[in-house]
Amino acid sequence: MLIGNIFNKMRIKIPGFIIDIHRLSKLEKSDNIIVGNNSILSDFKVIERKKKADGTNRMFIGSDCLISGKFVFENENGTIKIGNSTFIGGGMFICIDNITIGSNVLISWGCTFMDNDAHSLLASVRLNDVSDWKRGIEEGNPGKYKNWEKVAHAPIILKDNAWIGFNSIILKGVTIGEGAIVGAGSVVTKDVPDFTLVAGNPARIIKELPH
Repeated sequence: MLIGNIFNKMRIKIPGFIIDIHRLSKLEKSDNIIVGNNSILSDFKVIERKKKADGTNRMFIGSDCLISGKFVFENENGTIKIGNSTFIGGGMFICIDNITIGSNVLISWGCTFMDNDAHSLLASVRLNDVSDWKRGIEEGNPGKYKNWEKVAHAPIILKDNAWIGFNSIILKGVTIGEGAIVGAGSVVTKDVPDFTLVAGNPARIIKELPH
């Protein structure tokens, strides 16, 4: 799928899927996206700082989904997979590893998913981060000189039927269990068990939910 600079109010129908491009931002530097039957992408933006090393697809969206948001692939390795009948109401997804979202998942507006720390924990290692990023911007290629080798990362997994409340933050290495709910404005730093409601900063278990 290749979409350029299109900002009109219209809907594109391509065999296998539908793309609603009303206020759709361009897909910057990326056509490596697979979209399932009858999914609608609206206010949808992909930024691929660097192409995948093997040239394969890096974003997979299932059937019957409603997807909005900004999806940023910072390096050559990141992959995002979204199941069927999932709703994403906006937000930011920053990936250098793997973000997997199951089927029948609800993700409200303003959420952030980040499978990495963005910078090294060592001040000496991140000393040149700003100058390296500035150099890339000056050359018209943000992130070109960013070194991700010493940045901690781990996959994020959302299992089927989970619900993430608005303005929540899901950090690296977290698994959200099946049928689990994350209350609005939460910061999730560790795994959430199946059929559990969590909330707060950091998120903690509030109660168990019926299956």
